[in-house]
Amino acid sequence: MKVLITYYSYSGITAKVVNIFKETLQEKGDIEIQRLKPKQELTSFVSQCMAARSGKRCELEGSVLFNVGAYDVIIIGLPVWAFAPPPAINTYLDNIAGLAGKKVIMLITSGSGVGVNTCFRTLRNILQDKGAIDIKEINIPNTKMVETDFIVSAINLTL
Repeated sequence: MKVLITYYSYSGITAKVVNIFKETLQEKGDIEIQRLKPKQELTSFVSQCMAARSGKRCELEGSVLFNVGAYDVIIIGLPVWAFAPPPAINTYLDNIAGLAGKKVIMLITSGSGVGVNTCFRTLRNILQDKGAIDIKEINIPNTKMVETDFIVSAINLTL
């Protein structure tokens, strides 16, 4: 199984969860990971929420792999900000290609949990429009982020 994990993490929380995913999935196949980094990071909570809520995009640093056609499973990891994906994920989803017939796992990390379902719906609609057929959801709330067994179980249930 060939897996691509693309994620955005502002505070490092989503990055920690992605690292657990990587360690778990390495036993099952080839894993490639790319972290999305905005050229200009929003640093205030209010500006982050406003940008996400209004569907903003941003310019990404470095070379980003957008054509995912060579992978069996695509995992997209992100925090939910104000019921919505952050700008880096919006930019990535605008440009992603090769999703036809693919399995996609949406990994959301969340604080209070408010807005998670709205964010999942937004992502699902975009991914379906781009041809993904097997779309799974994983939410890792703040209260479970230190529970490796919970995260590993969530991964195994979606594969």
